[in-house]
Amino acid sequence: MAKIVIFGAGGGADTAYRYFKSDTNHEIVAFTQNTSMKDKDQFHGLPVVDFENVEDVYPPNEYQMFLLISFDQMSKLRIGKYNEIKKKGYTCASYVASNIFRISEIDVGENCFICENQTINLDVKIGNNVVLWSNNHVGDRTIIKDHVWVTSHVSIGGDVVIGEGCLIGMNSTISHGIKLGKKVFLGAGAVLSKDTKDNEAFAVKGTKPLGLDSETFYSMTNM
Repeated sequence: MAKIVIFGAGGGADTAYRYFKSDTNHEIVAFTQNTSMKDKDQFHGLPVVDFENVEDVYPPNEYQMFLLISFDQMSKLRIGKYNEIKKKGYTCASYVASNIFRISEIDVGENCFICENQTINLDVKIGNNVVLWSNNHVGDRTIIKDHVWVTSHVSIGGDVVIGEGCLIGMNSTISHGIKLGKKVFLGAGAVLSKDTKDNEAFAVKGTKPLGLDSETFYSMTNM
């Protein structure tokens, strides 16, 4: 069991607190924010301390830290803050949902957040600061490198390599044996069947309206 300080006091911190509290034996002892962003002294009944001197109150040889903030700007803020936490000397805890079936331990780095209902096959390697939201499939021997965010209902084939800092959108598919470069954006519903370069973006156009109101269209489907 670790004693953990969670960075933030907003939505991401709230989600992290609730998952850790209900599905691990770790103890959340406090939250921390940058002084300029701090707008409360308590969150979930626990102290919110200034990040600038958090190590004076909760030293890294006694406490771990966890960070869950948005993937905005291709996770630029999330990656930067993770690096700041590591520079302060902290080990970062990871959350891996207990309901994931496994026949061997899942290879997960620091500061990962792996939600419920994943299918993670054999010999998968997951780096540091990786988020897998609910209901994804990850095939055998796939490597997910640092700072990747995988949303939900994503299907990743076997022997895939996902480069650092990629953002993988909902219901997207990555075919077997594909290698993604760094900071690739794969939009919702996209299908990737070839290797990518760094910083490439792939998106599928949204569904267009039919030009009929919903009641008229529904009546036509029942004729």
